[in-house]
Amino acid sequence: MNSLSFKKVDENEINKIVEDNKNFLTTSKNPSIKYLFRLPEGLVVNIYKTNTILLQGESCYEFANRYGLKVVQKESISKKTIKNIELPNIGCDEVGVGDFFGPLITCCAFVDKDFEIKYPELINKITDSKKINDLKIITLFEELKDKVIWEVYILENFKYNKAYDIYKNTHTLKAICHNQALKRLFRNNSDLIGNKIIMDQFVNERSYYNYLKDQETVINKIYFETKAESKYISVACASIIARYHFLKEIDRLEKEYSVNLPLGANNNVKEIVNKYKLEKSNEIDKFTKMHFNSKI
Repeated sequence: MNSLSFKKVDENEINKIVEDNKNFLTTSKNPSIKYLFRLPEGLVVNIYKTNTILLQGESCYEFANRYGLKVVQKESISKKTIKNIELPNIGCDEVGVGDFFGPLITCCAFVDKDFEIKYPELINKITDSKKINDLKIITLFEELKDKVIWEVYILENFKYNKAYDIYKNTHTLKAICHNQALKRLFRNNSDLIGNKIIMDQFVNERSYYNYLKDQETVINKIYFETKAESKYISVACASIIARYHFLKEIDRLEKEYSVNLPLGANNNVKEIVNKYKLEKSNEIDKFTKMHFNSKI
């Protein structure tokens, strides 16, 4: 198991990590540990009272890079600086990874070179979907849906659970779903082939393609960057479109199975999960990610 440690981490960076991952906060018997997080992909984040951070798990390098913790990445990513990538391009993002309920959804969105000129009123509204409330997500989707070319891939809970039983890795599922969405985009819009693709990085480039080694067709030449949804219009659009479809799927599942499906993975959500494990044992795998730990 990989592990990394960082001493005297800035308090502001610690607060950012705590805020972003609060749904995965758990208790620790070690009195020296201030915060302990167990993330769905198997990563354990220990934050000590001395402001030392210890990461344990296969994705610790990706987590460190995400938050600017200084570490040399194991595998080198393309030296090409993607910050110079201009429109047109294709952005990719996903939602549903950290939620007990609902599917995993990936989206890729093509934004043409004249987007900022044609739709200046939209530019200030487009940002990472995690920073937009649900009502605005729905409104923004209606404004965006006909102005960009997009595809989503929805891995419904029943199929998600079966796939997880095979791969035992959420990063693999995300990579497969992103690849599926991109294949759909190019299958339905062959004229877009050759445009640059930017993906919000959840693993490094080498690991991403390794996760796809058993796939018949793999879309390559993708540029990976952390927090890409806050840097590129296309990735932000993909984030918003994916979030819209996730909310619609949650609404559909609630009606179909007569359940209440709150978002996230906090203790209140875990209580509801445990309730459904008893009351809806024959249906729960249709709306719940079963590998999540529901212990409180």
